[in-house]
Amino acid sequence: MLKSLWQAVLDFLFPPRCAGCRCFVEMAGQWCPDCLGKTLQVRRLPLAPDMARLVTGGAWAVGGYDGGLRHLIRRLKFQRDRAALPAIQTLLQAAAERLPAELWQAALAVPVPLHVARHKQRGFNQAELIFREWLEGRGIAWADALCRRRSTQPQYGLDARQRQENVRGAFALRAGISVQGQHVLLVDDILTTGATLEACTKVLQASGAAGVTILVLASGRK
Repeated sequence: MLKSLWQAVLDFLFPPRCAGCRCFVEMAGQWCPDCLGKTLQVRRLPLAPDMARLVTGGAWAVGGYDGGLRHLIRRLKFQRDRAALPAIQTLLQAAAERLPAELWQAALAVPVPLHVARHKQRGFNQAELIFREWLEGRGIAWADALCRRRSTQPQYGLDARQRQENVRGAFALRAGISVQGQHVLLVDDILTTGATLEACTKVLQASGAAGVTILVLASGRK
């Protein structure tokens, strides 16, 4: 009761706005119909042949890495602004029925990990904040199964070859974790060249995963 009253006060003082066009909406995290329709672009992403052979369930994106969604991701990652999360959660809920039924058969959801120093600096793994509650609510267990063995350069600013070299050998399965015989849903905020997700997939496959499907919030690939 107190929480809902406080939210009502906040909504009165700072009326909620659409994450896309900034028009006024009824509730925090809500998108106007036009922006939701433009932003929600659930699709299977094209992959290079070598990566496609590894990712048995394909790679899927909820939206494009542009407009309001790009702004939300950057707010979360670089400004550590968790107020971006309600709009992201609304988008995920809208995407759920458009994703393939096979995706929901995964036994484990595994995030692309941050290096311990980056995690300490940021205070969270954005992939976990984006996906964990939503996926657990749909019956998929969450497992921090991967770790970074070494720090890597930020991938932005690097070309495709440099990105592959940057993450080569950077990931490993955490001690005491098993993915043997499990179908894994590998999640991250964005997919660009796919080098990071490919490196993580190789570790999961080498560790005995029965299959890997990739799900990202956004991608610029068509």
